[in-house]
Order: sequence, then structure tokens, then C-alpha cells
Amino acid sequence: MAHHKSEYENYILVAEHTKMLRGTYPAFLKTKALMSTLNSMAQKQSNTYTYNGELYVSKLTSSEISKIQSAFDYGTYNSSIEKLKYIFIDIGDRLF
Repeated sequence: MAHHKSEYENYILVAEHTKMLRGTYPAFLKTKALMSTLNSMAQKQSNTYTYNGELYVSKLTSSEISKIQSAFDYGTYNSSIEKLKYIFIDIGDRLF
């Protein structure tokens, strides 16, 4: 029977391929919370999101957010991950 990877394992597999993401559990939790917010924004067909009580306008499209989430879902890096830098700049936090 194949091993089902945890969300954290998938995060680590993606984080290995980019300098933006740290491979730590606290960073995983922050990224997971941020992705939840971005996915909610994408589902609403909106370009605004709230993070830590602040409202932001995202430069990412729903399609880009879906590609980023897919990378985390499957533990497979794709170039869309690099677009998270726009969100990190917006929220003023590069320590993910």
C-alpha cells in the first residue's frame, strides 16, 4: 500500500526547491494559513484578502493560486510557487 504523504511532507518537498520557503513546521503552519486565505479569495473570484487583520489586494490570479495550491497538495514544485513572493512583499513578511 502506498504511503499517503502528509500536508507537511508535501510542503517540505516543495520548499526544497525554493529559497522563499523554510522547511520548518512553524513556516509550514504560516504557509498553510496564508494558502487558506488565498484559496478563499480565489473561490470568491475576488482579488482582495485579509491577513492578520489587514486587507490586501493580490497580484495573483485565481488560476495562479490554484497552481500554487496544487504544488502543495501533491508535493510537486512548479514555477507558480515563486509568485508567492508578491504576497510576502504585500504582507511584509518574507520568513515563511
